Amino acid sequence: MTILKLFDYLAIAALAFMSYGILQQWHHIFKNRSARDIVAQEVLIRFAVTLVLLVKIFLVGDVYLIIGQLILMAAISIYTFTLLYIKLKIKQ
Repeated sequence: MTILKLFDYLAIAALAFMSYGILQQWHHIFKNRSARDIVAQEVLIRFAVTLVLLVKIFLVGDVYLIIGQLILMAAISIYTFTLLYIKLKIKQ
C-alpha cells in the first residue's frame, strides 16, 4: 500500500469519526429534547462550511474525500435539522 492510498483511507476514517462525534451530539439533543446549551448560529455556520467544502471536493474530484465528506454532510444535516426543530418547538 502506498502512502497516498493510506492517506486516502485515513481521510475517510477521519471524516467518519467526525461524523460519529456529531451524531453523538445529535443523540444527546434528541434524547433529552433540549438544545438550550447549543448555539444554533454556530451549528448553521458549521453546516454551511461543510456544504462549501463538499462542493469544492466534488470540483477537485477526489473520490475518497467525496465519500468522507458525504458521510460528514449527512451527519451534520441530521444534527442541524434536529437542532432547529427542537429549538423552534421550544419557542412555541
